[in-house]
Amino acid sequence: MMTQTQVSLDANLVESLRQVAAEKGKTLDQVFGDLAQQFLRAEREARLQREQEAYRTLHPELKTKYLGQSVAIYNGEMIDHDADVMTLVRRVRERFGRAPILFCEVEEEPEREYAIRSPRLEKVE
Repeated sequence: MMTQTQVSLDANLVESLRQVAAEKGKTLDQVFGDLAQQFLRAEREARLQREQEAYRTLHPELKTKYLGQSVAIYNGEMIDHDADVMTLVRRVRERFGRAPILFCEVEEEPEREYAIRSPRLEKVE
């Protein structure tokens, strides 16, 4: 479903956008749609990053109470927990919709450490 809205932009900016859109074979509507999607994606990533930072801060307390369970972090607070992550996700989504919420299992350490092994290239003579 499409909806219309009106925004005010500098005339020079609009003209520059029109030119670039034409070069790319796009309409202004498509360009603004793309820009809005990029903006929303960046905002979602930034919010999830803040929730991850909150999780690291909350981890010592969460570990003592919810070790092995999944938790939901929203606006810097643990809002719910459950042993089953899918049950937790459904319950939280019913309350908060598609808001950026961090779902994670509480483990001994706040972050997992991964070791990636790769072959070493050596010059053969």
